[in-house]
Amino acid sequence: MPKIAQPLGRIQKAGYFQAVQQLKLQARRLLGLSDDVTVSVSELSCREPGCPDVETVIAILRAGETPRIARVHRSIPDVTLDDLKAALDLKPGT
Repeated sequence: MPKIAQPLGRIQKAGYFQAVQQLKLQARRLLGLSDDVTVSVSELSCREPGCPDVETVIAILRAGETPRIARVHRSIPDVTLDDLKAALDLKPGT
């Protein structure tokens, strides 16, 4: 499989795309989202003091509403279901 050019110079780890898709699916299921709601998953790096090296940002985007943003201080492939639940403020056992 040919490598895809990364315009920002980032090289994705094996399984990265699948991890993004899994997080989107998990967020949809946990929140009971319909297909017209956009779920965005991004990984951001921070170089400022006191900021985590990397964080995963999950944005729930509904037309006409303020986005719901959840943050996990881990790389996308390392985010667990429990991390996602905590970031979305869901109670254990949800």
